[in-house]
Amino acid sequence: MIEPRLISAYAALLAAAMLTVLYLYRGRSFVVYWIGSWLLVAGALGVMARSYTDATLEGVLTGLALLFTVFAAGLMRLAVESFPQHVVRWKGQRLVLLSAAALWFLVSPFVLQLSTVVLTGIIVTALLLAWSGVGYLQLARQVRSAGALVMGVGLTLIAVGHLIAALMSLFLDLGTGPRLSGATIVTTLFVALGMHILVFEDMTDELRLANRRLAGANEEVRRLAITDALTGCHNRRFFDEVERRESERHRRYGTPLSVVFIDVNHFKRLNDSLGHDRGDEVLWMIGKLLEGQVRQSDYAIRWGGDEFLLLLSCGEDEARSKAANLKAVFDEERIGAGLPGYLGLSVGVAPVSPDEGLRAAIRAADGQMYGDKLSTSGV
Repeated sequence: MIEPRLISAYAALLAAAMLTVLYLYRGRSFVVYWIGSWLLVAGALGVMARSYTDATLEGVLTGLALLFTVFAAGLMRLAVESFPQHVVRWKGQRLVLLSAAALWFLVSPFVLQLSTVVLTGIIVTALLLAWSGVGYLQLARQVRSAGALVMGVGLTLIAVGHLIAALMSLFLDLGTGPRLSGATIVTTLFVALGMHILVFEDMTDELRLANRRLAGANEEVRRLAITDALTGCHNRRFFDEVERRESERHRRYGTPLSVVFIDVNHFKRLNDSLGHDRGDEVLWMIGKLLEGQVRQSDYAIRWGGDEFLLLLSCGEDEARSKAANLKAVFDEERIGAGLPGYLGLSVGVAPVSPDEGLRAAIRAADGQMYGDKLSTSGV
C-alpha cells in the first residue's frame, strides 16, 4: 500500500515545479517563497512517510519534519508581505527566530518527549498559517483578488485543522507525527489553486496597466500631433479632422456655426525690431487669450504664422460680438505687457452656410479680416 504522505510529497514537488515555470515567466519574488514552501512541505511529508525502528532516529527526523513545516508556513507569510514586487528584507529579528526554531526542533527530541515536540510544531505551524491566512485575506480586500481570497480561506482552514490536531494530541497518541487528513489534503490543493489564480490576476493587472499606459501614451502622441507647440491652440491637422464632422453636424441638425479669422497687425515689424523671441511671446499670449475666450464646444486653431481661426458654435451676431471683445482684450493685454502700440488684431467674421460649406466661410472671413486690417492699420 502506498503511503498517502508520500503521494502528497510528490504532489507538493509537482506544485513547486509548476510554480517554478510561472516564476521563470513572471519573475515575482513572492512566487519564490511559494516554491520554497512547497519544497519544504514535500521534504516534511517525505520524511514522515517512512517508519523508523530506531527511537533516536525517529525523534531527530520528526523534529526535522516539524522544522520544515514551520519554515514552510513562515514562507507563506513572507510571500504575502512581498506581493506584488517588493522583496522582503531578512531582518535580524527574523534570523534570530529562524535560528531559535531550528535549534528547538533539532535539539528538543533528545531532551523532551516526542509528543511534546510534535505538539509544539503543530501549534507554531498553526499560528504561522493563521497569520498568513489573515495576510492573504487583507490582500484580497485591498486588491480585490479572488486568488488571495482562496489562499486566505484555505490557509485559515488548515490552521484551524492544526489547532484541532493540537487539542487531540493532548489526549491521543499521534505516533511519529501529525496525521495527514483528507480534509488537509483537499484544503492544501485549494491553496495551490489560489496561488495560480493570484499569479494569473497579477499578470492580468500588469497587462491592464500596460494597456492603460499605452492608451495614455497614444492619446498624448495624438494630442501633440494636433496641437501647436508654441500657442497651445489646435493646428491645421486638427482642423482637417474636425472639418467634415462639424460641417455634417451643422448641415444635419441646423446648429449655428460661425468662423472668426484673426491676424496680427505689423507682426513682421515686431519681429524685425524686437526679435523673434518677442514675436513668439506675442503668439503665445494670443493663444492663451483665445483659449480663455472660447467655450468647450468651440475651437481655437493656429492657421499659420500669425493667423488664427475660431470655429464657434453660434450665430453671426454673437461671433461678431466675441470678435470685438477679443480685439479689446488684446489691446489691454498688449498695454500690460509693454508691447508697441502699433500691434493689434484684425478680424473677419462669416457664418457657415449649409449650402456653401466651411471653406467658403473661411474665405469670406479672411476677406473681411483683410478689409478690417486696411481700415484700422493702413496695411
